[in-house]
Amino acid sequence: MAIELINIGNVANDGTGDDLREAFIKINQNFEEIDLRDDEKTTVSNIGAVGEGVFARKQGFDLQFKKLVGGTDVTLNSTNDQITLNANGGLKTLLAISDSGSIILQETASFNIHGGAGINTAIVGNTLTITNTSSEIVTDTTPQLGGNLDSQGFDISNANTITANLINSSVNGNLTGLVYGLDIRNFAVYGEENGWDFGYFDEEMHNILDYIIFNTEVDMGTFDNPNPLVIDLGVF
Repeated sequence: MAIELINIGNVANDGTGDDLREAFIKINQNFEEIDLRDDEKTTVSNIGAVGEGVFARKQGFDLQFKKLVGGTDVTLNSTNDQITLNANGGLKTLLAISDSGSIILQETASFNIHGGAGINTAIVGNTLTITNTSSEIVTDTTPQLGGNLDSQGFDISNANTITANLINSSVNGNLTGLVYGLDIRNFAVYGEENGWDFGYFDEEMHNILDYIIFNTEVDMGTFDNPNPLVIDLGVF
């Protein structure tokens, strides 16, 4: 049933209100109604898919919540309508390790990055750029190739000594070494400056023999594989 209200009249003792007996009957009935009702239906839930809930449990009519406790470098500030969480500082220490030496940076310390020889550093916004401004071949005193070198048609100049097992190209300038196993410097003594001059054929031809000699090539082979043909030019 519904809760019954006691009629107290308009003013005291005006005879329009409930008498004492009727009033106490309503009081008793109201207590019985409350006593017969179901248990308290109030519930509490932690909402949200993630995070830690603050509601712990409900014991009878007592709703129990967890306490917020500040951890390391975190403090709580409570007012009438809010709780503020304050973080005291960020990264406390940073261990910086290099190829030569290391340092432990404290929270307020600065960390400088400087480029060495031929290295420039720049920071724009939150981006650090490290640029190599020198040629590694110039700075490396003992450079080595891991594969074939393709000069893409460009010249290689100002070289001092070139040591190779095979040179497949024309050579301009002085060449020191063996060509097909022969030292070509030994042939310089037989050059024109030492008097070995065979002259040249005169292009003026007076008979068929001159024409044949002028237009016929004689292949004497190579130095390491000469033609077995014997030509007897007489004696000096």
